[in-house]
Amino acid sequence: MQNWLRIYHYPKDFLELTYQYYAAHGRSYICTYYHLDIPNSGLDLDMLDAGAYETTGDLSGLRWEKIAMLPIYNTEQIQPVFTADERGFGKFDQNSTFNIPSIYGIVPTANDFVVFDETIVNQDGENAQAPVYRVVNFEKATNVYITFWKMNIKETYQKKSEIEAQSRQAFSFFDYEKRIYPIDDAATMYKQLEKNTLLGMNAYFKENVGYYLGT
Repeated sequence: MQNWLRIYHYPKDFLELTYQYYAAHGRSYICTYYHLDIPNSGLDLDMLDAGAYETTGDLSGLRWEKIAMLPIYNTEQIQPVFTADERGFGKFDQNSTFNIPSIYGIVPTANDFVVFDETIVNQDGENAQAPVYRVVNFEKATNVYITFWKMNIKETYQKKSEIEAQSRQAFSFFDYEKRIYPIDDAATMYKQLEKNTLLGMNAYFKENVGYYLGT
């Protein structure tokens, strides 16, 4: 029997289109993501309800890793629904969801925090404090090696300054390579990328020749 090769591999093409192409070229929103650093956190693992005494503050041993300029996808709009119960009249339990591609290398955990990088102006014309959202649940879209993480977030009372004070290490997302690097390395690569785009010789770049001038 003669061997033959199919030109199109439909399952593989669909997988790459959904979980690689969309993750690199889809419409995203920039946020600052605080990932819980469990190995470097002080936790009480001897009791039934193991954990820290409080999430943030003097009695908290939790530490986070700050990831700046992280793009997220498919954000769900929060509906401003007012409720009246024993807590009073107001907007409570506001939840939302978004997706993070697995190619970024992030494995989410509960008690991660998200702050959207946008300017909010109050009635006085001054910049208001951006709300902080806490990850309360997460799930994988599929059980393949390339997938999306679906995150359920809820608005929390914690302040960004409190989480910043307990952040152990800072990282940044480098969009050119779609990877996360330490903040100093990412800043260097951003400067290098900007210098290369300003070089006049690179305006004559030809794919057939492959000549490229770097700094």
